Amino acid sequence: MAKAKAQKGSGGAGQNHIRARISFLYKASTYLQSASVSKPLTTNSNRNSQSQEQCAELPPPQSPLNKTNNNHITISTTNDTEQVSKAQDPQHLVPVSNFSRQFASQMRGVSLKSQLRLPRDIKRSICKRCDSLLIPNATCVETIENASRGGSEKKPWADVRVVRCNSCGNLKRYPLAAKRGVRLAERKRRAKERGDAIAATDATITDVAAAAVDVDVATQPAVGLPVVGGAP
Repeated sequence: MAKAKAQKGSGGAGQNHIRARISFLYKASTYLQSASVSKPLTTNSNRNSQSQEQCAELPPPQSPLNKTNNNHITISTTNDTEQVSKAQDPQHLVPVSNFSRQFASQMRGVSLKSQLRLPRDIKRSICKRCDSLLIPNATCVETIENASRGGSEKKPWADVRVVRCNSCGNLKRYPLAAKRGVRLAERKRRAKERGDAIAATDATITDVAAAAVDVDVATQPAVGLPVVGGAP
């Protein structure tokens, strides 16, 4: 006798270990990248403190140096502020951790092999080209663009969020006001429900029509035919 086919279940309980592995890899990648982000800030603070100590230890300026013009003073102060702003810009100071990239690549491979969909937030937080973790104002730059005529003032629904990776320069665009498309399974389910409803209405219409015909036949009077060659 042929073996009975096993019933197909949901399969969710058998993939818990895969989900746990994906979650662990993402947390590890996030932790390593956050550690690399915090390091440049500490080094910059140490450098600033050392420079302040060195400036405090310097002797007071001599009299000829004090006789400078105000123009030179303003130019030097503006240049210093520009240098400080450039130094504080995180785009040039935050490196990308190679271990973080490796864990993100492993997470993507596990999800592809196991055919498990990654959540939207996790999927969009990783660069598709270099597998680096995208942190706003640290490893990536986020801007809002609107290429339509009139811009955001006339067509705010056409705004697009653009994410540019600082390590590889890859650009990703995400519409802000667009509605999310319905998945194929949901579309099939709705079409099936619509078809079942149409079939049910058709069946009721045919039943009502058949019942009406039966009622008409029953209410019609019987028409008698003349008898030929009857008994006297």
